[in-house]
Amino acid sequence: MLDTHKYKSAHNKISSPLLPVLTCWGLGYVVATLFFGVVEMSIDSIILSFCQDAEEHQGTAQYAPPLLMETLNDQNEMQRLTQ
Repeated sequence: MLDTHKYKSAHNKISSPLLPVLTCWGLGYVVATLFFGVVEMSIDSIILSFCQDAEEHQGTAQYAPPLLMETLNDQNEMQRLTQ
């Protein structure tokens, strides 16, 4: 199943785990950066859609989900976003 005779000599072993650790860290950083970029863009799109909806309906968003309306219930927050 597994050829154990290949792994008995020292030249086939990793002498330092530094390179695999740095590679995994770098790959994880790139994936996390891309993921949070997508999340940031989706949040921006939701807020822009809310502002457009509020602007078209004289300051009251008609099509916004109830949770978003509840979160932005503070009048000062809604005025800040729609200006």
